[in-house]
Amino acid sequence: MMSEVRWKISLLFVLIILSIFFSLLSNSDRFIEISRNETYTQTKTGVSSESLIINLTNKLETGDPETRLNAAAELGKFGEPAANSLVEKIESNASNLEKTNSYILLALLETGDSRAENILSGNFGKKEASNKAANESTTEEWKLDVSDDILQALEAKDKTMRKNLADSLNMEYKEKTDSLEAALTAEEQNSSIYDSIVFSQFGPEEPGSETEKLLKALKSESGSARITAIMALGERKEKAAVDPLIGILTRDYPPVQSSAAFALGEIGDERAVEILLKQMKDGESDTVRINSAIAIGKIGKETAVKPLIDRLRDNKAGMRSSAALWLGKLRNETAVEPLIEVLNSGKLSGERAKDSINTNEDLRKSVVLALGEIRSTEATETLTGVLTDNGEKVSVRIAAALALGKIGDPEALETLKKVFDDTSVDVNIRKEAFLALGKTKNQDSAGILVAKLGDKEFGASARKGLIDMGEPAIDPLIENLKTKDKKLKDETALILIEIGDPRAVKPLILAYQ
Repeated sequence: MMSEVRWKISLLFVLIILSIFFSLLSNSDRFIEISRNETYTQTKTGVSSESLIINLTNKLETGDPETRLNAAAELGKFGEPAANSLVEKIESNASNLEKTNSYILLALLETGDSRAENILSGNFGKKEASNKAANESTTEEWKLDVSDDILQALEAKDKTMRKNLADSLNMEYKEKTDSLEAALTAEEQNSSIYDSIVFSQFGPEEPGSETEKLLKALKSESGSARITAIMALGERKEKAAVDPLIGILTRDYPPVQSSAAFALGEIGDERAVEILLKQMKDGESDTVRINSAIAIGKIGKETAVKPLIDRLRDNKAGMRSSAALWLGKLRNETAVEPLIEVLNSGKLSGERAKDSINTNEDLRKSVVLALGEIRSTEATETLTGVLTDNGEKVSVRIAAALALGKIGDPEALETLKKVFDDTSVDVNIRKEAFLALGKTKNQDSAGILVAKLGDKEFGASARKGLIDMGEPAIDPLIENLKTKDKKLKDETALILIEIGDPRAVKPLILAYQ
């Protein structure tokens, strides 16, 4: 009887011990979370909390966006130890990269530290002051702020010009020109790639500075030597070369004249405008005429607007295309109607167009980009037609979406939405229409972009569009902080931090309490 009682007591004791053990095991994760502000050690790996914090902080500065977001979330679990490290990094200005600072601020939010509100407010205040100063820039500064897409198109024209010049060397000159051809077609341009070719022609005893030697080489009997010196002087933006280059542009062989036109555009001196205008109209070769147009556009003289408009009726598509791009860079509204006419006259009616040259894809894309750069609502209807026309080339329709976004006309909003929603449309056109919605700076558009933040295909575009949109995106983004999706909330918070509007400070703090 006694042994039976002892057996039952022993069994009960074992059950109690097992119960306590499994209870501790099941609550271990919770125990770690509760003690987040204690010295945190990962027992499985034996790595100290300090080392983990350093490792995760480094991940905030490198890697892809997802790695950075995950690192920020992990740092939040350390609480005060991580917060102290992050605050120290912010106060010491250890990172001067704005994107890195945004991830550091997000990580600080994740820790729930009480200092986050003041630090966010200070950071956002600086951004607001910086944006205000940028908006108060002069009209002339605004004109110099040319969009990346048109700069890329202009750079493509430069590359084409240099390639044409390289191709013409062997036809014009019998001398060996391999090194010059390689320099002309090099992806990166700088004076050094031409300097070495020129200076190799002089002996070590040759008197004079580098500039004097380059100017002396302009009188060489060798055509390729003259071209090399011209390109070097252009890359150096050497003002002393303007008068000799003007002389070359009026009397040398076409390849040398072409390089002189290019160099004068690089130097940017208005003394060259008059002769460049003459060569743009009456130049001996197509290359000379086109390069003169490109040079005039680079100098940016307003008196060039009418001659460039006249070149929209040139007999070469390349000249029309170059003229259109530079009219876009000059942003003069008198060019809007002539540019629209190029698009309309090149539109196919049946199997023919009013002007067959204006059907050229590169030309039409250049005109569309120019209209977007000028940003006149007068072009909205025409560009909408281009965007929705299945007969247009994809590259032209993509440019039209981009242009409509820049113009920001509310009338274009519905068209951009429809194009984006139509899954039968080329995905690249849809992506550009989606980004264009962000450029309209409209709250309805912001809502559309916010809804796609978690989308695998359009998420990255949504993020970029919302940051570019700025102020109109604030309210929809603040509302999105209420999401139950942790990753989406972090992404939303990061965008608000990057925009830096002071209205977002309190909602961000509340979202991470």
